[in-house]
Amino acid sequence: MGLTKNTIFLIIFLVTTIIFSVIGYKPADIVIGGPNFPQLDYFSEELDIISEELGIKIQYEPFSDIETYLIDNQNNNLDIALIPNPQGVVNLGQRGIALPVNQYLDNDFIEDNFSQHLINITTSKVDNQNYGAWFRVLPNSLVWYDSTKYENLGSPVFQSYDEMVQFTKNNSSKDNPLWCLDIESGASTGWIATNWLEDTILHKYGTAVYDDWFQQKKSSSSDEVTLSMLEIGKLIFIEDAVYGGHKRMVRKEFRNNYRNLLNEDNSCTFSWSGHFASYYFPDDAQFGIDYNFFKLPSAENKNAMVGIGDVLIGLNSNEETISVIQKLVSVDFGKSWLGKSDSQYISANMNSSLESLTNPMTIKETNLIRASLTQDLFRYDASELMERRIGSDSLWYAMMKYIELQSLYIEEITEELDSSY
Repeated sequence: MGLTKNTIFLIIFLVTTIIFSVIGYKPADIVIGGPNFPQLDYFSEELDIISEELGIKIQYEPFSDIETYLIDNQNNNLDIALIPNPQGVVNLGQRGIALPVNQYLDNDFIEDNFSQHLINITTSKVDNQNYGAWFRVLPNSLVWYDSTKYENLGSPVFQSYDEMVQFTKNNSSKDNPLWCLDIESGASTGWIATNWLEDTILHKYGTAVYDDWFQQKKSSSSDEVTLSMLEIGKLIFIEDAVYGGHKRMVRKEFRNNYRNLLNEDNSCTFSWSGHFASYYFPDDAQFGIDYNFFKLPSAENKNAMVGIGDVLIGLNSNEETISVIQKLVSVDFGKSWLGKSDSQYISANMNSSLESLTNPMTIKETNLIRASLTQDLFRYDASELMERRIGSDSLWYAMMKYIELQSLYIEEITEELDSSY
C-alpha cells in the first residue's frame, strides 16, 4: 500500500525540521554556573549585551550548590562560576578547580578597583594565590524603620550606638515597644543575632579586632567580643523595648518583623537587619514612603559596614572566558541592570559607574557601601569566613542562648563557644 500525500508531506516536514534544528543549534561559547538569585533575569540581559559585543553566545546555568557541583563534577562544561562566599572560592582554588585571578585580570586592575579586605579573603593562605574576582556586594549594617512612626518620634538622627540605646530607653514603654527583633529561622536560628555581633565588633573596635576574630586569633571570651555581646544586650534587654520581649525573639519567624513594622496597630518602629529585609516588606509598601533605613550608628567607625557578596572564578583561561570576566568586573558593567527602577545590583568594583542607577534604595545602599570600600572599612560577614562548624553552628547557637538567658550567663556562653575553636 502506497504512502498518501499527507503522510509524505508529514515525513518531509519532520525531516526538514530536524535538519534545520541541527544546523541552527549552536551550543554556548561560554557557560556560567552559579546560584539562583533575585533579578537573575536582569543579569541575563546584561549577558546578552556582552554576547552581542563580543560576538559569542553566553549561557547562565543556576545550581542549588555551585561549589559542591564543581567539586563533584570536575569534567563539567562550565567556564566561569559565580560563588556566593569567599571561603568557597579559596576552597575551589586550593583544589585546582578555580584558576588564579592573575590568569585573567591584571594585578594592577584588582588593586585599583577592589578593597584590600576583599582581595585578602579570596587569597589562599596555603599558596598566597588570589582566586576570586569580586562581582557584587550587599550591606548588612542597617536599621530599617516605618516612616510614619519614625516621623512621629521626631525623626531622630543618632551619632552613636549609645545615643540610639538611650533614645530607646527614653521612648519605650509597656504598650509602646520600639523594636521588632524576631530572629527565628528554623535550624538556622541565630544567624541574624550573629550579624548583630559582627556589626558591633566592627563598629566599636574596628577592622583589626574584627579580622583577628574571624580568623579565630581572638577568642570569644576576649574583652572585645564579650563586651560586644553585652553591647547588644544594652539594646535588646531594655525593659519594654522589644515587641513581645526577648523570649519571643528566638521563637517567632524573622520575616514577621517587616510586616509588624508597618502594622499601625503596634508601635514597633525599628528593626536591625541587613539588605535581606527588603525582600519581606509587603508588596504594596514603597521604600522612601512607607519604610526606609539608616546605617547602624557608630561614633568610633562611622563608615564601617558588614556585608555579603558574590565572587567570579575562572575555570579555564581561554580567550572568550577572559574577555567575559573582564566585562563582568569592569567599571561599565551593569548599566541596563542599574537603570531598572527596582534594581538591587551593587558592584563590588568601587570605581564602577553609577550614572544609570535610579532605584532610591539602591542609591542609598551603594553610597554607604562605596564609602566603606574606599576606606577599606567594609568587612565580609565573619560567620561565613570562619570554619563552618563554628560560623554556621556554634556561633548561631551561642547567640540564641545569649538572647534567651540574658547577660547573666555571658561567661558560660563565651567559654562554651571557645571550646569549639
